[in-house]
This record gives sequence, C-alpha cells and structure tokens, in this order.
Amino acid sequence: MYELFVLGELIDRTMHGYLLYSILNKAVGPLRKISWGVLYPLIHGLENEALIEQVAEDDSEKEKGKKKKNYRITEEGKRRFYRLMEEPIDYKPEYELHFQIKMSNFDQIEQDLQLTILYQYKDYLKFLTRHIEGNVHDILKADIPEGERKNLVRLNKHRLMKIEMDETWVDQNIERIKKENGGSSHE
Repeated sequence: MYELFVLGELIDRTMHGYLLYSILNKAVGPLRKISWGVLYPLIHGLENEALIEQVAEDDSEKEKGKKKKNYRITEEGKRRFYRLMEEPIDYKPEYELHFQIKMSNFDQIEQDLQLTILYQYKDYLKFLTRHIEGNVHDILKADIPEGERKNLVRLNKHRLMKIEMDETWVDQNIERIKKENGGSSHE
C-alpha cells in the first residue's frame, strides 16, 4: 500500500524523502502516522529494486544544511505502479486507506480502471453490509441484557448508515466517470 503511494507520487515529479513523508502523513490522516523507520527502508527497497532512482539535486533547490536526496520513478517503477493499481485489494483492516491511496492516483489511470476500482469498493461495501446485518440478526437472538442489545443494534445501524453514504458517493463517482467517458457501461 505505501509502495503504491510512493510510486504514485513520483509518477509526475521528482521528490525528496521529506516531502514524501509529509504528503504520506497527510494522506493517512490524523490518527495514523508513518515513521521514518517505515518510509526510508521502503524508499531504499524501491531503489534497490530499480523502481525509483536518486537524482542529482538541482542548485536552485539547495538549502542550507543537510543535502536532500531526490527520487524519481523508473520505467520499471511505472509498470509496477500500474500493476498495483490493477490488483484488487484484500479485505483487511487497511482496506479503506489502500482504497484512498488508489483514489488519489485516479488521474494516472484510464477510466475503465477507475470504474473497476470503484466497483471493487462497492463490492467491499456490500460485504460489510452483509456482515453487519448478520451481526444485528445475531444480536437480536443472543442472550444479551436488553439495554446492551439496544445499544449494539443502534451502533450497527449507525455503521450501516455510514456505508449507505459511501455507496451513494461511489455511485455518484461511477456516474460521473461514465458521463465523462461518453456513457459507456462497465458492469
């Protein structure tokens, strides 16, 4: 997931590690932070695999103090980026973040792949809906004190409402892309 982020950021421009760090931490949100101990080994690994390469620092970018290492994506790195964008995301706790990273790179991929990713997300939301509806069914039949039962049902209904909002958003984006693409269907 972070590999996809770094490769996607380098598609259009050369960047130094600190800028990648800053953007990545803004992308993952306020409650999750990526440490230098995660980012720099990732950058070095991508460099060792010849997916990115270090480039000479431009004199106009030099500042007083520590020399910045700038990186750019290689042709092999671009191929890996597109493969990662095409791969379905496993249903794991990081699914939402992984999807958001893919979404942030939509300007780099064809509309058909954008639609595929959105339909995959829609399937993920359906999976969550079925799971939560099953939870509600089980809660209603379980030997749970009535007050706790009401709270658990209320909580799960709240989750379902959030998913419905996400589904509406996905449907709107699918329609927007189809309209931009001349109305072609993807399903």
